Amino acid sequence: SLGVNLNTNNACNWRCIYCQVDGLVRGRPLAVDLIKLEHELDEFLNQIVNGDFLSNYPPVGLRRLNDISISGNGEPSLAKEFLAVVEIIIRLHAKYGLVNTVKIILITNGSEIKRIDIQQALSLINANNGEVWFKLDRGTATDIQTVNQVTLSVKSITDNLQLCSSLCKTYIQSCFFKLNGNNPTIQEIIDYTTLVAKFSGKIAGVLLYSTARKPMLLEGVAITSVELDFLQQIAKQLAKYDISATCYQ
Repeated sequence: SLGVNLNTNNACNWRCIYCQVDGLVRGRPLAVDLIKLEHELDEFLNQIVNGDFLSNYPPVGLRRLNDISISGNGEPSLAKEFLAVVEIIIRLHAKYGLVNTVKIILITNGSEIKRIDIQQALSLINANNGEVWFKLDRGTATDIQTVNQVTLSVKSITDNLQLCSSLCKTYIQSCFFKLNGNNPTIQEIIDYTTLVAKFSGKIAGVLLYSTARKPMLLEGVAITSVELDFLQQIAKQLAKYDISATCYQ
C-alpha cells in the first residue's frame, strides 16, 4: 500500500482515542504543494513499477503494489486541494498502467462530504478502480463521542455515509478495542450492528479491526486489542443482514 499523507502537520478534526499518530492536534492540514506531491508520487511509482523497489524491500510473498491509499496523519479530505490531489493520483495511476490492477483507496471519516469538490473527487475515485473506507466505530452519539471525541448526531454521520455510498464503492471501517481491559459491551455491539444493518445492500462490506500498534494519545494507555474471535462474532451478527465483514487484527 502506497500512502499519500496530506496531513503532514498531524492535524485532524477528530481525535479518536485509539489514534496512532504521535503529536496529533486538532486542526486542518497545511497547504498541499501539488507540484512536489506529483513529483514524489511519480518518482516512487516509477521505482515500484520500473525499478527494483519491490525486489529489494518488501518481504517475499508481499512483493506487489496493492493500492494507492489516500490516508495519513489526519483526515485527508480536510485539504483544500483534495480534488487536485485525486486528479494527480488518477493521472499517474493511468500513466503506469495500474488502473485495472491497483486500487485507489480513500480512508475518511466522511466529515467533508457535503463539499462539492469532495463529491467530484469521490466520483473520480469510483470511476478509476477506487473505493472508500468510511470510518464508523460505534452506533450511538454517546459512544461516538467517547471513541472519536466528536459531538455528532447519528443522523449526520449516516447521511454522510449514504451520500458517500451513492457516489463511490464504500466499505465501513470500524475499530474495536478493550478499554481498561474490558471489551465493548453487548449493548455497544447491538447499537453498532443495528445501525450498520440499515446499509445492507448499499455498502460493499465492513472492515473490522483492532489496535495493531500502541495508541499514541494519553487515553491510549488504557487501550489494548480485542481477540480475533470478538471481531468474528460481530461479523456473524452482520452476516444476518447480508453484510459481509472482513476481520483484521
